[in-house]
Amino acid sequence: MSRRDVESRVVDAERPLTGVTYGPAVDADGYVLTLITAEGPLEVEFDEEAMYLLWTEVRGTPWPDPPTSTETDLLVKRLVELANGADEEMLRDAIRALGGER
Repeated sequence: MSRRDVESRVVDAERPLTGVTYGPAVDADGYVLTLITAEGPLEVEFDEEAMYLLWTEVRGTPWPDPPTSTETDLLVKRLVELANGADEEMLRDAIRALGGER
């Protein structure tokens, strides 16, 4: 997957739970995505809009292509897709419909 004009690094397998982090940039506006690699940390800066787009793209998607999808897996994926585009009222209705209202 590596090309000559693209730097490629592998997240450090010895630190899987801290290999990828993100948060507000300390010394700049926006956000920083930090990848801990065997060669050392790699930081990628995002402005607020780009970070939001990245976050909403991956939110609720724990694994892009599971090896085998059951009907339940597909239904959950569709539910997450719909929830990401729903307004507050629609989310409350869905929670009530699923018996999650307190």
